[in-house]
Amino acid sequence: MNSELFDARAKLARLKRRESELVEELLDVHKAVVAQKLVIDELIKASAIPPINRLPNELLAQIFLLIRHEREKLACVSRPWRDVIFDTPSIWNDIINQQPELDIILPHVNRIHDLRIFGDAQRIIDRLASFTFPALEFLLVDVHAQSANSLLSLYSRAPTLKCLRLRELYHHPFHAGPPPGHLSTSTPHDRYLSNIPFQSLTHLSLEGAMDSRRLPRDSIHFPVLESLELRTKYPMSFLEAIVAPKLQEFESSRTLHIIPEYKEFDGPLSKFDNVRHIVFAVSPGVPYDAFDLAQEFCYVFPGVRHAKIHMQYLHPLFSTCETVGHPHTPIDNWTRLETLEIQDFDVNKVDEDFVNWFRKRNALGFHLKLVCEHRTSNHNFVALDTSEPGPYQTFQECCASVELCCVPVSSPMYLSVSANSLQLVSVGRCIFEDAP
Repeated sequence: MNSELFDARAKLARLKRRESELVEELLDVHKAVVAQKLVIDELIKASAIPPINRLPNELLAQIFLLIRHEREKLACVSRPWRDVIFDTPSIWNDIINQQPELDIILPHVNRIHDLRIFGDAQRIIDRLASFTFPALEFLLVDVHAQSANSLLSLYSRAPTLKCLRLRELYHHPFHAGPPPGHLSTSTPHDRYLSNIPFQSLTHLSLEGAMDSRRLPRDSIHFPVLESLELRTKYPMSFLEAIVAPKLQEFESSRTLHIIPEYKEFDGPLSKFDNVRHIVFAVSPGVPYDAFDLAQEFCYVFPGVRHAKIHMQYLHPLFSTCETVGHPHTPIDNWTRLETLEIQDFDVNKVDEDFVNWFRKRNALGFHLKLVCEHRTSNHNFVALDTSEPGPYQTFQECCASVELCCVPVSSPMYLSVSANSLQLVSVGRCIFEDAP
């Protein structure tokens, strides 16, 4: 009996020791589980991809384009960011006379499609003298007198250049060219236009008070030029000097410092028959006055179908022209006009000649768009009293359609009673057109 009791107690003691061992082992396992969870959490945090890095590279590149002034800092954030930045040449197309930027961009010049040079153009272009730009299609340069010769060599190293924009042309760049009337495909002798790839340029923009009066007529050939933008003092002389059979778009702009001089066009009126789009722009600060040159452009470009003009051009274009040989309203020369857009439209400064021009005509057939940047309203513009129609009703009766973009009116809503007419719905202080 004593032996059995002894054995039972011994077994119990062994079980208790085993229980203690298992409890201690369980505690160790629990500690190990907690520690392992911490390790896993740290590994997950270390390997997690930030939301911005989950974006496609194309979208990430578009974001970087918006903040490309910070491109050097962005390239230092991570290798994927650096790769995206260096694989997107448009992020580096602005060179603003900074040595670090030049050092970074030089190894990638063979991929640049768009290049904009600001600041000391001569120093930058000289720095690029030993490089070619096989993919360059767009070039913008702030030109100065001392950078003219350097610019010439850059043209020859950009065989695919299609769009050229030269600014700050203030130093009378033109020298004597071929004899008057000589139709030449050779390079004209001037400082800034020499060696331009005339045969491949499709878009050309010139800005500055350059003197183009000495260029012989029809001396510069642009066989594939489609778009021309002139912010120059003598645009008519330049138009007389060029031959551009495929020109389709023309833009003339007045700035506060460059006011084009009036000159009658000395050439055949059929020279630019192919121009379909025309823009008359004005920079802020230019005072209201008669823009006589715009009147002459109506005769130079008789085939215009789509016109976008600043409101300051309304009076010279829609009033009777006094120039000898052009007895009617200048805009009447655009007999094929399809759309007319008036920029910076002010309901309180509507030119009476502009409204009367519509009142004297019916079924004009083109689309009129008025774009307003002012908040002052005028209750007479959209009149609810049909016995005394406002300018809007006049426009609506004569045009195929009338679109008002942010044009404020005093009445909260106007709905046309005609089933075939357009409806206007006022949202806030802007009116938006909606066809039924």
